[in-house]
Amino acid sequence: MKLNLNKIIYFFLVLQIFSTQGIIVFNIFKFLGNWELKSLLHPVSVLLLICTIILFRIYKFTLKITLIDLFLFLYFSACFLLLIYNTSGSIFKIYISFREVFLLTLLVFLYQQVKFSEYYWNKILKLLHVLVLANLFFIALTYILGPEDYMKFLTGRYRWGIDPDYKFKISSFLSFWRSPGLMGSPGNIGYFGLISYFLFDQEEKYKKKKIFAITLAIVGFVRSVYLVLVIYWILKFLLTKKNLKIIKLALPYILPIILVVGFFLYNKGILDLHSIFMRFEHWANDITVSFNVIFGGGIGLVGGAARGQGFLATLDNYWLLMLISVGLIGIISMILFFYEKVANNNNKYILFGFLVAGLFITLSQGISFLVLFPLLFLKKEINDNC
Repeated sequence: MKLNLNKIIYFFLVLQIFSTQGIIVFNIFKFLGNWELKSLLHPVSVLLLICTIILFRIYKFTLKITLIDLFLFLYFSACFLLLIYNTSGSIFKIYISFREVFLLTLLVFLYQQVKFSEYYWNKILKLLHVLVLANLFFIALTYILGPEDYMKFLTGRYRWGIDPDYKFKISSFLSFWRSPGLMGSPGNIGYFGLISYFLFDQEEKYKKKKIFAITLAIVGFVRSVYLVLVIYWILKFLLTKKNLKIIKLALPYILPIILVVGFFLYNKGILDLHSIFMRFEHWANDITVSFNVIFGGGIGLVGGAARGQGFLATLDNYWLLMLISVGLIGIISMILFFYEKVANNNNKYILFGFLVAGLFITLSQGISFLVLFPLLFLKKEINDNC
């Protein structure tokens, strides 16, 4: 039973990871006759994984739950009932809102209910490494072929920006192409590389391979990804005692360098704040949904469930999405939940980086983030038992 559970979890994790490779999955289902089925791979694999772990815990008749877990899920259950009411029972809207608001905490909680064997975890890391290398190769191919020929080669047609049907995205950043790689969007490229980097950095066998993951994160050209990285590196460096002495001595020399580099990046447009000011304007003027700051109440009326309603469908702020959906009670409970689940100090730095980045992007709308972020909390053990 233990070994079989490892195999089942591994299988469904592999399906989830492949669901991030949108262009690969698109071509597989296109070959089979219906490319639209590509959107089912992630929800089906997640549902089966959730059911597997829940059934296992029922079979074992054990459940590891803290008071914070209990409060959070009771509160989220009440919010879910409100979601059904707000969406008039629309299956699509319920699914999208559930994925954006509740799925992360549910997966983290369930991943901590089992112990995943080191053997299968290494296979997961190998798969991530292969996909990182494959995406780097295809991003390079974008520059060799050009964006038009690249998209025609992989999808059969070229649409600048977002393809209205396939939802694949290709754009530019300064003088660089923002290639969709094999995933379908630069945003997913960036977060796939970023979280793979964090996962590799925690495993001695993969520390030398993390250079490829960080390269993938960088060539996604996603500023929120860069923000998470900078925060992580700064905190990791600053909060090491021996480095504090070095900083005190070097600060008079480092500060001018930081100012010069910052001025250079600003002139190049990398630190351009225009898009942030535009978001402030949207947040102030374009949110027409009524909600309560303490309790939320607007769940299902913003985010992906509001597709077709302009800015309400994206918000570009994960914490604003959560504030409208579940209020301050939900946000504070969720932060306490994640803090309690942090396994080591490095994960605390990672969490803080994502907490800040969430102010500028709706994190849970990215498939790579939804799939890989919970893996930071997956419990592993050395032997093959679970």
